[in-house]
Amino acid sequence: MADRAGHSPREAPPQWLSHSRAYRELPQALLLGDSGRVYSGGGLFLHAFYRAIRAEPVGKAQKFMPRKIVVIGGGIAGLSAALSAARRGFAVTLLEKNAFLGGKLHERRIGPYRFDAGPSLITFTHFFEAALGAGKLTFLKVEPHTHYFFADGLSLTLFHEAERQAEELRTKLGAQAVQNWSRYLAYAKRLYERAAPVFLELPIHHLRTLVKSPLFWKHLPYLPLIDGYRSMHAAAEKILAYPPLVQIADRYATFVGGNPYRLPATFHLISWVENGLGNHHVKGGLYQIVRAFEQALGAAGVTIYTETPALRIQVRKAPPHLVETPQGPLEADALIIATDHTYAQQNLLGRKLQRLPKQSLSGLVFLWGVRGSSPFGHHNILFSSNYAEEFQAIQEGRLDYDPTVYVCISARTDPADAPQGCENWFVLLNVPPLGDRWKAEDTASFRERAIQRIRKVWPEFGPERIEVEEVITPAHWAALHNSTGGSLYGMAPEGIWAAFRRPANRDPLIRGIYYAGGTVHPGGGLPLSLRSGEIAVRLAEQDFPT
Repeated sequence: MADRAGHSPREAPPQWLSHSRAYRELPQALLLGDSGRVYSGGGLFLHAFYRAIRAEPVGKAQKFMPRKIVVIGGGIAGLSAALSAARRGFAVTLLEKNAFLGGKLHERRIGPYRFDAGPSLITFTHFFEAALGAGKLTFLKVEPHTHYFFADGLSLTLFHEAERQAEELRTKLGAQAVQNWSRYLAYAKRLYERAAPVFLELPIHHLRTLVKSPLFWKHLPYLPLIDGYRSMHAAAEKILAYPPLVQIADRYATFVGGNPYRLPATFHLISWVENGLGNHHVKGGLYQIVRAFEQALGAAGVTIYTETPALRIQVRKAPPHLVETPQGPLEADALIIATDHTYAQQNLLGRKLQRLPKQSLSGLVFLWGVRGSSPFGHHNILFSSNYAEEFQAIQEGRLDYDPTVYVCISARTDPADAPQGCENWFVLLNVPPLGDRWKAEDTASFRERAIQRIRKVWPEFGPERIEVEEVITPAHWAALHNSTGGSLYGMAPEGIWAAFRRPANRDPLIRGIYYAGGTVHPGGGLPLSLRSGEIAVRLAEQDFPT
């Protein structure tokens, strides 16, 4: 096993001294119950609350301060955690199972075409600038940012610029639609201002940290006002009224892998993130983010091992814990697990879950090099004829539905991504998280449905225009990234407690184990994954001061 400098993990520093004071375990019967089950949801929240009010800060109980962190997973959350930990004085080792870093954020080159083969847009650009430094990445605002095509033939374009947006809606839907959309964005902005600071900055499951934060107390009066008691769809119908605008608003649930008919209306704040804060592309492709992180990690002295999966974690009564890899064990005073949370519980920690958490949607991706000039922009949504039925089918694990088709053509903003006269299409369809139950005939069936839907907008399109092609299925997502069923966002976010039901960033039972990534708090997507890595490190620093 060689790192980026050719070193072996067996050359790591000698084992750190053991702690002189044993960890104060809460009663096992209380935490695990007679059956040894692991609590989740409300039960886990209650146990975390008990820990918070009864336990002393872990750092106060230490005579020797641990300083060695192993990060498992080289996606954006793992890269963020590793960089944040190194800057705080920890000695950091990062393990990645694949030959490349970035996790779901990766790129593929097929002949003369370049594709972002995972996330396709950037919001919260200031998160990345804060982590990497201003000027390390060139962010290009996409304008207009999204083109919507409806089953009845209507098309609508969304702009960041208010005047252009008003003109588009006035021309296509009438003056009242302009007012409704303006009222909706104001509503989404209020939700963002009330909820985002707490949910994006703080570890909401850890009350000891939460109650010490001035940010929490500043926003506490607003938290009952974040519209958590009705669904996204119900709120959109009430505010927007126009079915096309309702469907656009409902679509923002998919940014976190959710179902707008079951996700709290609070999540309409995502609409403000895109329409208000901005939808961006990164010059040279989104994988430039990974390259910038890798450069920063090298400068910070982080040791990176690729093609090195973590096989199992040997949990000791008190840190350091042991990470088993195919090339040998590694000790860690603190572990940040930046991989699928359900996978980690079962396969790394050996926990037997009574039932698997319900998973969010997966994605079927076609990477097409297309000959010709299409009528599409950078981001395009070709809606299905029955959005409610589409989500219901995905909810039930069925494949007999008319899919919405997303087409991203980054060459619209970055012309070098495709040869002249051609376009690079990233085509995404939302599908159930079937994992290795996904079959080749399922891919063929959805491919044909996608082509037929595209033809309704561009009649000249057909398979003969596809010069190169690669496919990424739920089975591929599961195998490449250990994601349960190929889910893209982990546990399905549903109900008023959706944010609190998401796994916490600190393990409630094992000292020295923390979690980051899109499957834990604060949620999926590149900016939130980045933030989760930073939150996990802050918790580790509280427990183990450097």
